[in-house]
Amino acid sequence: MTDSLDERAPVTAVRLDGPEGLAPLRRRVRAMLADCPSPVVIDVVLLVDELAASACATGFPPFEVRLSRAGDVLRVEVDGVGGAPEPGIGTGVLDAISTRWGTGPRGVLWAERELRARTRFSSR
Repeated sequence: MTDSLDERAPVTAVRLDGPEGLAPLRRRVRAMLADCPSPVVIDVVLLVDELAASACATGFPPFEVRLSRAGDVLRVEVDGVGGAPEPGIGTGVLDAISTRWGTGPRGVLWAERELRARTRFSSR
């Protein structure tokens, strides 16, 4: 395991034993993204937290949180999620900050986010 999100390191995996591991996970992700613009770091930390919290709420620990980087795209996967998230605040967060997200086989919830800063609001 590595603590960088360099393209040459294919996947960074972090074990999450339950909700008590969310704060250390957020700190670790912040450190991994030290080379990214602040708005991107905030979005990705929120994205990771939302996916991991969903796993904690619907599945049974331990979970594996995987982060991988391909060019300017970060992919986050969390295994052991009990099912697709119900529409609501969590899915609204995923819709707002990820480029795309979905579920995969064996309880995997994933999301992708471009690592470039983007403008959220337009001025009139």
